[in-house]
Amino acid sequence: RYDPSYLGFIDETSKDEQTLSRCYGCSKRGRQAQKKQVFVHGQCISTCALLALNGIIVGMAIEGSVTHDKFMEWLEHDVLPKCQPYPGPLSVLIMDNAKIHHGDDVLELANHFGMMSLPITWCFSHLPLRCLN
Repeated sequence: RYDPSYLGFIDETSKDEQTLSRCYGCSKRGRQAQKKQVFVHGQCISTCALLALNGIIVGMAIEGSVTHDKFMEWLEHDVLPKCQPYPGPLSVLIMDNAKIHHGDDVLELANHFGMMSLPITWCFSHLPLRCLN
């Protein structure tokens, strides 16, 4: 069991002109749903943030998508210097299963800074079955 002050959560999101466009629609049986609209190819803004008990610790906003390389640079130069070796405050980073979080280089970098790093799949495999039902 971890002390809540040990935990840091990393997540990312993006926004562009198509964010609010619907992917699904309704129509009469046997007919395809149709919608006409002007296609707008606008600017995409992506953000990443490290959240902890006392709020957002560090964030990033960039134009375009967050690639694995951009994520690694942000992790190394902005996030991990604010963290502490395990066990200690902000020593366990929790990330979702986004593709940019995958790779041995993410685990190696976290371990280099003394962080606890467990893949989310490992965590799920150790949950009691009653928690998953």
